Amino acid sequence: MKIGIDARFLTHPQPGGFKTYTEQLVRALLNVDAENEYILYVDRPPDARMVASLTPNATVRIVPGTAPFIGMPWREQVGLTVQAKRDRIDILHALCLTAPVRAPCPLVVTIHDTIWLSPHRFTGRRKRAQRSLMDMYYRYVPQIAARRASAVVTVSHDAQAAIVQHLGIPAHRVFVTYEAAASIYRTRDRALAINAVHERFGLSKGFILALGSADPRKNISTLIRAYAHVPEHMRIHHELAIVWTHPLLAESILAEARVRGVEGQLRFLRQVSNDDMVNLYNAAALFAFPSRYEGFGLPILEAMACGTPVVAANNSSIPEVAGEAALLVDAESPLSIARAIERLLNDASLRDELRARGIQRAASFSWQRCARETIAVYQKCSIGREDVGAMRVV
Repeated sequence: MKIGIDARFLTHPQPGGFKTYTEQLVRALLNVDAENEYILYVDRPPDARMVASLTPNATVRIVPGTAPFIGMPWREQVGLTVQAKRDRIDILHALCLTAPVRAPCPLVVTIHDTIWLSPHRFTGRRKRAQRSLMDMYYRYVPQIAARRASAVVTVSHDAQAAIVQHLGIPAHRVFVTYEAAASIYRTRDRALAINAVHERFGLSKGFILALGSADPRKNISTLIRAYAHVPEHMRIHHELAIVWTHPLLAESILAEARVRGVEGQLRFLRQVSNDDMVNLYNAAALFAFPSRYEGFGLPILEAMACGTPVVAANNSSIPEVAGEAALLVDAESPLSIARAIERLLNDASLRDELRARGIQRAASFSWQRCARETIAVYQKCSIGREDVGAMRVV
């Protein structure tokens, strides 16, 4: 088969999320599959390191689409469709929610979650006309593309159930392929990690680690309220370090910390590299992940792979991913989160138990398995090509 992949996030500068999924899946596909031919469609020139890492059965093709506003939709709906037809692609896989609605071949779409269907999805953004139009694109194009696709790939059974329910797609056309922590996320000598984190960020031993972003669903405001419930004598020795992938909500979180009287124990970390994150996970006393909703929750596995005890929310896909290897809490209850944090900080044997469970749990997920299961989806779509037209009715 000749498989086209919309891999535009390979060359995007923004870390995390779609970029992580694209990088890891593409790398794993090329690692496990030497038979099929892959054409990776990007929207800007790749760097030399990426080109050097390609296998003989992979080609990079630039389909431009970086112009403001209209660039990405035009690239996706026109440029990518034309190029895929020109390349005589057998299967086209759109990795990150949106996709061509008139693909010239069987289409596979990865939908990581149904957060984008929420009317509150874009809370906190300034609603300029341009932004509103893009929001509409991200809301309606995935629905059309998913219903016309030969298959939808998603990352958890919780997300699969939501896609079936909200998009009306038959369950037999929605396939679950679990993500995994990247190989860089592994245990390191803890003393060395603590020293590295102290030198890089000035953090002392025993800090609590969390992740903040531009999305309010990460629930950092509730975490601040929970942290304020932790006794002061504990907070003095256990700072709360928040790694910001986007600073949009940082000021409001700082204001919340001032109101709660915990500003002095709060640390904001920016421009954090992957290697920094490995050291932070390894050095942290625990990782707090109180998100209100996750299609998968990859940071949970990253922390576990580094041997970090995890306190996480008990909603959406998180219990499915965490299994018995984390303390699960009510994301809307600051007291529930605070009690779990106190329990872990006070109980060394529990921390050791969760470290061992977490390492084992993270090891049960694999990008190689994800790649093989994705290839199996391609094969199903290829075998059923004669039925694709019938499946494309909206």
